[in-house]
Amino acid sequence: YQKLGNRFIDAHVRRARRRTGLTLFDRAEGFQAVIQFLRAGGGVGILGDQHAGDHGIWTPFFGRLASTSSLPALLTKRTSAVFLAAAVYTDGIGRWRMVFTEHFDTAGASVEELTAKMNEIIERQIRHAPEDWFWVHNRWKTPIPNFLLTRYKRGVYLPPGCSPQDLQPFRILVRASNWLGDSVMSIPAVRAIKNGRPDAQLSIMAPANLAPIWKLVSEVDEILPLPNKSLFATMRLIRSRAPFDVAILFPNSLRSALEVWLSGIRQRIGYHGHRRSWLVNQIVREPRAPGPPEHHARRYLRIAEDCGAETTNGELPVSHRTSNIEHQTLVGLCPGAEYGPAKRWLPERFAEAAAAVNAQTPLHWILFGTKNDLPVTEQIARALGESCTNRAGQTTVEQLIAELGQCRLLLTNDTGAMHVAALLGVPVVAVFGSTEPRLTGPLGDGHIVLRHQVECSPCFLRECPIDFRCMKAVGVQEVVAAVMSILRVSDPINTKDTKII
Repeated sequence: YQKLGNRFIDAHVRRARRRTGLTLFDRAEGFQAVIQFLRAGGGVGILGDQHAGDHGIWTPFFGRLASTSSLPALLTKRTSAVFLAAAVYTDGIGRWRMVFTEHFDTAGASVEELTAKMNEIIERQIRHAPEDWFWVHNRWKTPIPNFLLTRYKRGVYLPPGCSPQDLQPFRILVRASNWLGDSVMSIPAVRAIKNGRPDAQLSIMAPANLAPIWKLVSEVDEILPLPNKSLFATMRLIRSRAPFDVAILFPNSLRSALEVWLSGIRQRIGYHGHRRSWLVNQIVREPRAPGPPEHHARRYLRIAEDCGAETTNGELPVSHRTSNIEHQTLVGLCPGAEYGPAKRWLPERFAEAAAAVNAQTPLHWILFGTKNDLPVTEQIARALGESCTNRAGQTTVEQLIAELGQCRLLLTNDTGAMHVAALLGVPVVAVFGSTEPRLTGPLGDGHIVLRHQVECSPCFLRECPIDFRCMKAVGVQEVVAAVMSILRVSDPINTKDTKII
């Protein structure tokens, strides 16, 4: 019995129940008295058809996971009491009939099995007379904040013969980043969210051009391409799907919060962001104590953690390398950077480094980039001649994935292509200057980051206002040495650790 908030009503209920000969046990006083009562031959009634909150076992109830009290099963196991169920049916005006089930053998059954069995019995009783069920009580509440179930003490139990595919899905909408690199860095968080509960159905809403990235992630069940520009078109897209239980926002923008708020999704999770706290009802807190720079992947993982996910394994899972990749002569080079020229190593040095590598081992360089990078890639292509192919401005993200996957390594600035290469398992040699590799460096092992610490770096500016000293400090020979150190490894896929030089 749980004490009522109003002490006068509580006293009245207690008196009324005691007049019928019932003994009441206050839950706040523990269960030792209940155990003694059962061992003395008494009978205890427990209302098992209630949402059990954080202390229950998540087991199916009418095909949906519901937090179910394990107390009946625990008491049965502790006292060897008879385990049976009862239901009250209406027999007319002011008349009710109580029906007891046959008791069943509990020997050898676990607490989880007995709890799942209790739900099965209640289901049958409700189907027999659905009009007698207390419909206003929600057995399938979405727990806040931990709606992902990996941290619950008693966890999830699926009875034999019940698979995750048999459950009604818990629908999660993840609003992904609009940027290529950030999308890749958020993949570990997406994996953790999907693995947070067996009934999770995960939909990614992202720009259409980034859909090929999410197709590589097996944990994604559905990709919703963002309509161009129109906020209300996005709202209509979300509403055209079955209702989502929660929405998780990776961007910090007001726009992304408006999209899911206007769509009527009740639970919306994300960082405080830009003037949107009134739209997000589960705000992920930033660390209070200042500390070392935190990789952006870690920031996304914190969102997953705030939802109850287990995030100990934050690695990128995807590798689309060919088995004989170490024998290929293709290498990638991405000399641009969409963010701005402050992130770009000098194009003449890229060309000089590539030529120096070719002098030691014959390779064919594939130049990647956007149309905006064409002046830079054309300059490098002229210097390298027939030993390179300029693909800048000619590849979709899908084609970039396919062609990068055939490369032995990628020489690059801090770019989205760098993160795609890391996702594919392609070793990266990355030149950093105005940005911080501890924030946005390539994920995974086998990469080399070249960076010289100068007094003004990282500045995170789009254009250098002074003399570009951070990038000029990185010499051609150290880039050549880094590339050759990867090429000389017999199996580049298994190169350990990411080195920051």
